[in-house]
Amino acid sequence: MKHLHRKILTAASVVCLAALLGGCAFGFGGTSTYTVTMSEKTASVFVSAEEMLEEIRPTVVDVTSVSATGASAGSGVIIGAATDGTNEYFIVTNHHVIEGGTTFTVDVLSIAEDDTESTTVYSAALVGSSLKRDIAVLAVRPPRGTELTLASFVDDSDTVKVGTEVFAIGNPLGILGGTVTHGIVSATKRAVAVSGIGTMTLMQTDTSINGGNSGGGLFDSAGRLVGIINSGYDSYNGQNVEGLNFAIPANDAKYAAEALIETHVESGGTVSEYGYVKGDARMDLNVSTATLFTSSALDAQSVYLTMSAASAQSPLYSAWSTGSKAVVSVTVNGETHSFLESGTSSYSLTRRANDLIAGIAAGDTVTIAYRDILTRSAGFFGSYSYTDSTVREVTFTASQYIYKP
Repeated sequence: MKHLHRKILTAASVVCLAALLGGCAFGFGGTSTYTVTMSEKTASVFVSAEEMLEEIRPTVVDVTSVSATGASAGSGVIIGAATDGTNEYFIVTNHHVIEGGTTFTVDVLSIAEDDTESTTVYSAALVGSSLKRDIAVLAVRPPRGTELTLASFVDDSDTVKVGTEVFAIGNPLGILGGTVTHGIVSATKRAVAVSGIGTMTLMQTDTSINGGNSGGGLFDSAGRLVGIINSGYDSYNGQNVEGLNFAIPANDAKYAAEALIETHVESGGTVSEYGYVKGDARMDLNVSTATLFTSSALDAQSVYLTMSAASAQSPLYSAWSTGSKAVVSVTVNGETHSFLESGTSSYSLTRRANDLIAGIAAGDTVTIAYRDILTRSAGFFGSYSYTDSTVREVTFTASQYIYKP
């Protein structure tokens, strides 16, 4: 099954974390203008993998996200630093690592000259997050005089080739921070359906990845960041799966992170406005398929694309509430896409719908033609679902997506 690599912490872990957070309130300095250094260090030529890993391991941190119902753990990579003298550092991670969290901490690794290792826990603030891109940015401010190590992005992740040697660094199981695994790039641009997000174009690797690795770095042998780990398969159609893991390509991760940093606003010592990726639309739709009778006569069946509002923030919530609808077509800026072709498979319908929704931008005009899904009593065997013959429409203008915890 396709899964995201966030690790849910146990109750015992939450208790320890709550003690750790005591007195760790995070404060910004009150500026709202950002000049940020993003990974400007040029890639180095290392004598050995050991030398390279010693340099880049401190760029990967353990991320803990605490909500009202518990805590989860993932990873992150230090990618930038403010140049305004505030000693503020920016950490990229996954949206699904921070989603639902209200308090965050990061554990930063230090390696001394005698190779002894230690970690320092910092309270972190959410800068902004993008569900569609599965990218979020956190910020920390170590004491003045404390310098953190920045990761260096590869110049262009589109040039990374199949067979490139890569190293994943992260926090597997939420307890083994700084773990390194090794493999190759198995494919560079896979269209992958990711649970809760939709179709993403991801880099595939056979590097060993486990829960807690989400948000960690995938590095090449020159120590350059080529991707941000976010998902993998552990089973498929009942078969156990090994070595099918995925990362967000560095170009995409960097673009989203820079946008989130650029658009966030700090005021009065806190983040007053969360960052966003301009143009990303808030849709909040659940997409699926269902085999429905075409009328209450129950004389014929057809496979329908179905949609429902995933939250009260969905533009369709006021019209549909939480009910599912049988979709006839979706029109975006005057271009209509039908979803009633005969012989179309469930996979094809959901794939096309997810791709279409992913391409909708803030400001686009969207019209969805749909039929209500009805039921009739069927005695002992329950109820049959079928579609109303009336085709209705709902039209809206897609709004800007801004994540607010």
